[in-house]
Amino acid sequence: MNWLLEIDTELGRIRPGQNAGRIRTTARRIAGIALKELYSSPSDNFLQQLHSAVNDEALPDGIREAAERLAARLDANFSSPSIDPVGDAMLIVAHVKLMAD
Repeated sequence: MNWLLEIDTELGRIRPGQNAGRIRTTARRIAGIALKELYSSPSDNFLQQLHSAVNDEALPDGIREAAERLAARLDANFSSPSIDPVGDAMLIVAHVKLMAD
């Protein structure tokens, strides 16, 4: 489960008080790593992985919604639909771990 080590590395990059944009980017990478594993995809385009998850009817609604929040563009005020991007990413990771077991 090398992908879990990649996720741990990404989690280690998050620092208290860090810029919200950097945290969101890291969360997107974390979710993308997990989704890459789920889909057995060779692509490192994590945003594409998130969009695939949003449209994947086989995924539970909560997982698709977390992916949708992470994939969404910032609004005009530079606000993200995800108030907890790392939490959203970890929901996706937990689901992929469950599917891998």
